Amino acid sequence: MNFFSLFKKQDRVMIFIDGSNLYHVLMRNCGRYDLYFSKFATKLANKRKIERIFYYNVRQELEGKITIPEQQKKFLATLNKIPNIEVKLGIWKEQNGSIVEKGVDVLLATDLVLNAAKDKYDTAIIVSGDGDFFPAIESVQVEGKRVEVAAFQSNISKETNKACDKLIKLHKSYFNNLWIPKRNRKRYNNVPNSDKISSYKSQKKRRKISI
Repeated sequence: MNFFSLFKKQDRVMIFIDGSNLYHVLMRNCGRYDLYFSKFATKLANKRKIERIFYYNVRQELEGKITIPEQQKKFLATLNKIPNIEVKLGIWKEQNGSIVEKGVDVLLATDLVLNAAKDKYDTAIIVSGDGDFFPAIESVQVEGKRVEVAAFQSNISKETNKACDKLIKLHKSYFNNLWIPKRNRKRYNNVPNSDKISSYKSQKKRRKISI
């Protein structure tokens, strides 16, 4: 074992997944979303120690009451069985005829910065190419942390691409052997019908609930 391989295995990694963003890019580029998140995280970490996986998404707010649809509950219950994962939910609301997310970007950026300040990881892996994370990326780099971004080439902002220490290029073949077998798909992939028919282009205008 050489020094480099030892370093990789001892490197402490935290993974930050923007669930809604990942859903839309997978549907756009792969036509499916039934992903084994534990295997996906393991591949991203590449033999390094996973300290924590954070998964962010939105929950519904209808008529002023926050609710979580039954399908989403089942999906989140499955996610919570993965070791070292923490699920955090923002909300979506209707504003001026459009549905917008509330709190997801802030939750992710806050966890990214706070865990860096507490020296909880050496490398952060952000699964999103969103340019909104650019300031947070720079902040944790000041703390001496590395930031890797996992995103499809078509979905990464110029700011994030420039700021990150490494870009993990996602593509259709990257997910080979990471999909849930057909026999197990029903209990793992309870995606609301409204999301199955939503297009990537509608994401910016109307980001519906997507597990």
